[in-house]
Amino acid sequence: MERKWLTVWIILLFVTIYITPTTAQDGVTLSQRSSKGNWLYVGGNGPGNYSKIQDAIDNASEGDTVFVYSGLYHESIVINKSIVVSGEDRNTTYIVGDDTHTILNQSAVVAITDATVEFKGFSIQKTSYYTSGIGITNCSRSLIQQNYVSMFEHGIEVGISDSITVLNNTIQNCTFGIRLSMVKNIRIEGNVILGNKMGYGIEIFTSIRNTILRNTMTNNLYGCILYFSGFSIIKENNFMGNTEQQALFSNSFFSLWYRNYWDQPRWFPNVIFGRVGGYFLGVPYINIDWLPAQEPYNIPG
Repeated sequence: MERKWLTVWIILLFVTIYITPTTAQDGVTLSQRSSKGNWLYVGGNGPGNYSKIQDAIDNASEGDTVFVYSGLYHESIVINKSIVVSGEDRNTTYIVGDDTHTILNQSAVVAITDATVEFKGFSIQKTSYYTSGIGITNCSRSLIQQNYVSMFEHGIEVGISDSITVLNNTIQNCTFGIRLSMVKNIRIEGNVILGNKMGYGIEIFTSIRNTILRNTMTNNLYGCILYFSGFSIIKENNFMGNTEQQALFSNSFFSLWYRNYWDQPRWFPNVIFGRVGGYFLGVPYINIDWLPAQEPYNIPG
């Protein structure tokens, strides 16, 4: 049984290494393209401004910027072209999912797919239909930053993507905070993930070469979980008040845990417990943070 699980893990990890989203565009960054593009405006009082975010996205071209003024937008959106979508202020610019299901089988209020996208400055709130706040699939070199997401099953979910940065967001009162699945080279940095009392702060599943840096995971059921993943860096994070366990892993190897804060000052190395093999018959295994931090990091989110 244990050999079977190890074989499955190696196969899945091998497949993940070779994930290459179809949107990859080597040598040209999103910021370079957007600096040459047009600006489209949503809300506000300007002549010709759109009233819906999706209408502006549909009429944008590659490299354009969609700027959304403060307000309440009852819609769900799909971003499937390489553009910037920016809210005026995440504290006053709300996207609330539309339960009329006008977009078939969309499970995220904000669905980002098959593109290189910068999405920032929004508060994403749930209505009854949607399971994720922000869902990212088959993307590369995208930036998700300075958003507030609350009351979803998954706050931010990233799947089958490469080189995504999730930066300075706050995810609160979801079932699960941030989930990575079948991805590589993802950077999760500067986020505050709290109050997900039925699940985890961050989960990494069947993924490789990801970095979890300077995040706060507090008052969740679990802080951080790794499944069937390898070569992760978990560095300088705050793990505080997670009720079941601060961090754990299963069938995950070659990860570096370094200078994290583990709920209190620790003068000795901190042990992270995990298992290798089957869920019930697995062999106990440990990772060690040899130099835990003595005080929490200041991470505003």
